[in-house]
This record gives sequence, C-alpha cells and structure tokens, in this order.
Amino acid sequence: MKRIVTLIIVVMAALVLLNASAYTVSEKDQVIITQFGKPKRAVVDPGLRFRIPFVQEVNRLEKRLLPWDGSPENIPTRDKKRIFVDVWARWRIVEPMQFFRAMRTVQGGQKILDNLIDAAVRDVVSRYNLIEAVRTTNEPLIYESEEFQDEQQDRQERITVGRGKMEEEMLAAVNAKDLAATYGIEVSDVHIKRVNYIDNVRAQVYERMKSERQRIASLLESEAEEERNRILGATRKELDQIEGQMEQESAEIRGTADAAVIKIYADAIGQDLEFFEFLRRLEAYKKTLRSGTRLVLSTDNEFLNLLRGDTPTN
Repeated sequence: MKRIVTLIIVVMAALVLLNASAYTVSEKDQVIITQFGKPKRAVVDPGLRFRIPFVQEVNRLEKRLLPWDGSPENIPTRDKKRIFVDVWARWRIVEPMQFFRAMRTVQGGQKILDNLIDAAVRDVVSRYNLIEAVRTTNEPLIYESEEFQDEQQDRQERITVGRGKMEEEMLAAVNAKDLAATYGIEVSDVHIKRVNYIDNVRAQVYERMKSERQRIASLLESEAEEERNRILGATRKELDQIEGQMEQESAEIRGTADAAVIKIYADAIGQDLEFFEFLRRLEAYKKTLRSGTRLVLSTDNEFLNLLRGDTPTN
C-alpha cells in the first residue's frame, strides 16, 4: 500500500514537471527562452517544445506584420509650403533573438520606429514640392465644371516623382539603417495616409477656393445673362416679323375688300344713277333741314328748286 502511494506521488510530480516544462509554439508566434532573464535560444517553428521548468521562461513575440501609425508631422516642402504629413507603416520581427536583446517588447520596437520613420519622412518630403506628395500620376484632373477646368488646366503642375515613388524612398531610407542586424526588425511598407496644410495656410486656401468659385459663378451669370438677351432678341425679332407679316396680310385683305366694295358700289351706281342721286339728295336734306334751321337761298339755287318740286336740269 505504501509503495502504491509513493508511486502515485511520483507520477503526479512527473506530470507537474512535464506540464511545467512543455509549451507550444503557434504559427503566429515565435518564442525566446530566457534563463534567469538572459535569452538562451529562439524558437520560430510551430509545435510542442520543452524547457527547464522553474528556471527557463517562455517569452512570446509576434511573427505576423505589426501596425505602426505615427502622429502628423509639420514638415516644410521644397516650395516653402508647410504641411502636416500623416504616415502609417507595417513591420515585422525577423530576428527574434536580436530583437529581444535590443528592445524586449513590441512597444520598444514601436518607439524605435517613431524616430526612424519620422526622420525618413521628413527627409524625403522636404526634398520635393507639395504636388509630388499629393499626386501619383499626371493624368488630367476631373473638375466640377468646364469653366474651372479651363481655368486650372494651364496652371496645373506636373509631377516628376509622385507620392508612390516618395513612399518607396521613405521605405528605402528606413531599411537603409540595417534594422535586422541592429534591432531584429524589418519595415515592409510605408505609406502617406493624409497630407494637409497647417491651419493658417488652410484658411488662405479655402478663401482662395471661395474666390475662385465666386469668380466662376459671376462668369456663369454673365454668360447666362448674355444668352438670355440673345434669346429675347431673337424672340423679339421673330415677333416683329410675325406682326409685320400679319399687318401686310391684313392690309392686303382690307385693300381687296375695299376694292370689292368700291366695285360693287360703282356697279350699283352705274345701273341706276338717277336713283342714287335722289338718295344722296334725300340724305343731304336730312342732314340740312333740322328743327329750327333757317336757309337763305337764291332763286336759281338747285336746292330750292327741288324743294319747290321743279325738275332738275341736266
């Protein structure tokens, strides 16, 4: 019985020691084994591994790409324009033993990259004009209006390097420090996230943009007014032509009607001249002999002869 208890104790102790000495390395990790705080070996292959329990310690490091995101830096360009440049990067630990000896933790690597990447970005940006950090190609820009496009087309700056090449230069400048040998890391990407003017310059740019758009709006208004006047002039001209044609046709119709009336009147008079002369005299009597009218006529007056009933002489 005593031997069985002893055996159980030995087995349990062996299991405890085995559990304390065994560890696993995943595909996303790499491990540094330290003994009393000093790095002894690096393990990068995944699988089950063993260490000296209670003496050696497992320190895990990332094998995957790690993000770096810096703060915007106030940098002057070659054409004397001060801008904020916001940059992001990706890096990895390629020499875990050297990395652990130099910096121990990922936070230490981030601090080293703060200085290295900021220095590279400042050096590259200051060598080029602002347009190089803004554009990647010389493809024509698409403007919100044809007027603005015509205005800016002649003033458009052309790039010789562009943002893509500047980012490549930043990456090369960072890796030129031989980071793998010194810090055990490698930077795989450096990219410009945002470029912006400083506050006072930004206000000036916004004012200039407003004035440009106001000028274009005034140009559009003047063109619209010119087009309006042209349309009104063409409409007025067309209306005058229509009215003139109408008046001409109206005069022709009235002339034709008057001619027809005259012809009818002349034909009627020619058929019974004495009757129409009699009617004309009756009309004259009607207009002359009103109530209270007094006439003084000579004895040989034709009008008096008619009143007395004498037959007019031809």
